[in-house]
Amino acid sequence: LLRVFTALSSERVCHISTFLSCTNTLHRCRGNLKNVGIIPSSSHLWQFYLPRIFENHVTEMKEKLKTCNRISIVTDETTDAEDRYVLNILGVLSELECERELKLNMLLLDCAVLEPVNFKTISQAIQETLDKFEVPFDQITAVVSDNVTYMKKGWEWSMKPLFLNAVHVTCVAHLLNLVDVIELCQSPEVLEELNILQKYAPAILHTLTKYEESVIRSHIVSNDMHDLIMWAKSSADECEHAMGREALLNSAEKIETYMQCNSNVRFCQPAAAFVFDPNQAKYLIIPEKEVFEAIPLFEREYHAYLETVYEIQCETLETRFPTLAVIAIRCLTVPVNSVDAERSFSAYRNVLRDDRHSIKTSNLSKYNVLCQNKL
Repeated sequence: LLRVFTALSSERVCHISTFLSCTNTLHRCRGNLKNVGIIPSSSHLWQFYLPRIFENHVTEMKEKLKTCNRISIVTDETTDAEDRYVLNILGVLSELECERELKLNMLLLDCAVLEPVNFKTISQAIQETLDKFEVPFDQITAVVSDNVTYMKKGWEWSMKPLFLNAVHVTCVAHLLNLVDVIELCQSPEVLEELNILQKYAPAILHTLTKYEESVIRSHIVSNDMHDLIMWAKSSADECEHAMGREALLNSAEKIETYMQCNSNVRFCQPAAAFVFDPNQAKYLIIPEKEVFEAIPLFEREYHAYLETVYEIQCETLETRFPTLAVIAIRCLTVPVNSVDAERSFSAYRNVLRDDRHSIKTSNLSKYNVLCQNKL
């Protein structure tokens, strides 16, 4: 046990529950060990060893963030078992390896406990976290959140003027869970009555599940949403049940509104013009003069790209169009959902178990970050 806790001072802990269980075991065994010198208590380990381990982990995260050209911020808020407002702030790293594997590399940067929850406190927590990790504001590509009012207000009033190269992305999975037809498809009683929905329920729920995964989806969001709109409208014409027909039409209208640019409704996608299928690049309306003058070599590569067939393999894209490749990787690695922030709350509940409610607020964030990150 002495060797284990001596090693803790220089090596990181990959799972904080292991650290907690070891300290509890040591505390129980102290009275049964003789002639082994002074054994630190669990409170001593928490007070002196945990901060050192956490500082080493923060240093590792800083080094990893320095290697990334662009970072997306994913954030969400919840209430824990102690009725505290907890804001989890995650960073999505824009890396070439992630684009090749179609995976998103997430890091939990901070777990902030807020007193009041409003656009000011959330914006301030995000800015302080970026300052702590020495992340320049011009490297932020996107801020991803749900559709709550204070998140949207925080972006418009506080973060947008700071993150000049970023867009605000609202969670696609959050919208889909609120679409009327998906709510009906999750009800077995309704499906028995509405055959038209029962026929297509697996495909609809598959779309919802697809956007609850932590993988690259930004290039297919627009196509998937338009497919859902067309399906809902055509199915409404075939549906004989008034409730089903109304749900289908309402769903089509809600998704259409969500995908409109500059929409002032509550559920909208501010980045609707940002997320698109590269196959549709030829239909984009680009202010050519401003863009071509701002990005060297962009004009030549862009016109050459329009004459080719889009290939998702980044090796080919990077070799033939190096300037476009940099832009593509930044866009593709922007997440279109905040599900990783939701999942981080599940891990948070494992840290704040019923037998650990005595954990200090100052240590709670450290436990949570160490528990979820595995560098």
